Amino acid sequence: MYTWDKKAVSSGLLEIENLRDSALQELKNILNSYNQWNKSKEYYDIIAGDWLEHFIHLLWIAKEEGKGSKTNIINSNCIIPVTSDIRAYDQLRWQGISEFHENINRAVTYLIEKKPFSYWKFSAKSSKIEFGKKPSSAYKALKFLSTKKPEVLIVEPYFKCCRREVIVALTKWRKWAALDNLTYLHKLEVNLNEKWRLDRARAVGKADGFLDIVKILMPLHLPVVLLEGFARTRETILKLPIQRPKIIYSANALNGHVTFKILASEWRQKGTILLHHQHGGGYGIDRIHALEQFESRVADRFYSWGWKNTSNTKVQPLSPAPPRAQERRQNIILLNCVDYPAKAYRIHFQPMPGTINKLYLETFTFVKNLKNQSILLIRPYMHDYGTEFKKIMEKTCPGTKFDNFSKNNFVRFSESRLVVHNYLGTSYLETLALDIPTVCFFDPDTYAFREEAQPFLDNLERVGILHRSGRSAATFVNEYGNNPEKWWLQHETQKARKEFIHRYANFSPDWQRHWETEFRSVIAENC
Repeated sequence: MYTWDKKAVSSGLLEIENLRDSALQELKNILNSYNQWNKSKEYYDIIAGDWLEHFIHLLWIAKEEGKGSKTNIINSNCIIPVTSDIRAYDQLRWQGISEFHENINRAVTYLIEKKPFSYWKFSAKSSKIEFGKKPSSAYKALKFLSTKKPEVLIVEPYFKCCRREVIVALTKWRKWAALDNLTYLHKLEVNLNEKWRLDRARAVGKADGFLDIVKILMPLHLPVVLLEGFARTRETILKLPIQRPKIIYSANALNGHVTFKILASEWRQKGTILLHHQHGGGYGIDRIHALEQFESRVADRFYSWGWKNTSNTKVQPLSPAPPRAQERRQNIILLNCVDYPAKAYRIHFQPMPGTINKLYLETFTFVKNLKNQSILLIRPYMHDYGTEFKKIMEKTCPGTKFDNFSKNNFVRFSESRLVVHNYLGTSYLETLALDIPTVCFFDPDTYAFREEAQPFLDNLERVGILHRSGRSAATFVNEYGNNPEKWWLQHETQKARKEFIHRYANFSPDWQRHWETEFRSVIAENC
């Protein structure tokens, strides 16, 4: 098995950085050629840059994992998936569906071995494009209260605060801002243009390098909404009863939200300012973060949770709404777990094939070395990728208790005397920001950090928040688990926590005022 440790991840991400602009240029040429348009590379980057990024990751993964192995591939059909839109393609890649990844690997191998296109077959002749949903009553009420001609349109924000706080903010802003997640129903059935796709792929010629592999497979794998269905989808979306705002803001919609992406691309050409906000962990901390690069590249301004990027002046701090949960501490040590697909679905500083087993091993080690397991509650990841983590844990550590997900993350966090995370992601930023005693253990061969972030992470490790193994974390919890405040309230612990969250998890109870000031400033400067 190929080991995706931090060295392999760094190498892959750097190689992809070097060819991304050429790949984006090819995407622009494909889409302009098919529709006989002349739209810019920046236009298509907003619409399809996230799909392209992950598509290149899949091809690089296939190339690297196939190195040095005996291919011995039978001359059978290579099935090209026909997906309706970006999120449908994403589901195939991250759900770990073996047939999908096997066909990606076969496609790359066929190109390396110069096999003819006669083996290439599409999985369907047509596709049903369908996205959007009927809005809820609460959503309709908020829209009714807000102006129909907002200066600021808010789409899929990162709101982890209570619903009441959101309603208060939107009601206060109702004369100049509106929330509209653009969930308008869109249905379309489109026939696949197999000949055009195959002709375009053949026109590249032989694959003499990795960029050629990307160029050949790109027209074959493009979701239907980006090719055959793009013109009609765009036309429908542009007819929606929505006034063009001065600002369009989001924290999630740049990733796969077709309606948002088309409107943002079109409106931006007419002067609308595109603002996007960080929506998870790793941003500003990971040595390279592909989604951060995409979002900060296409937005006019990218808001972080506190950190700055000296090489990208578009990155500016803006406090997100703080997560809220009523404090009701109980006699619980919570082990908050993550899991990942067995098949590599992107290149990222996180457990991947070759390092996932280390995640499981360290988690089992933590539990087995914890002295007082009677107060331990394990919260497994919400999705089981087929590893049966919970069953293995039950056999390895009989008698352990598991969360039944009857309460959300923040309620569980607030109920715990101490929260332990078996990974570095969004959740440890949230518990640190909430000032809940927090311990994390991670594999130093998996994660790689930016030079700017390293001193703050070192301080967290020095005071006992971060640990490089499950055994180390268990030893620490055995010492302080019965009375974590004795450690947590120490000056050095709080100093390290506060310095870290100021830069990487700067949630603020005064976020509404910060947002209004920022939005009005952007309007004054640009509109």
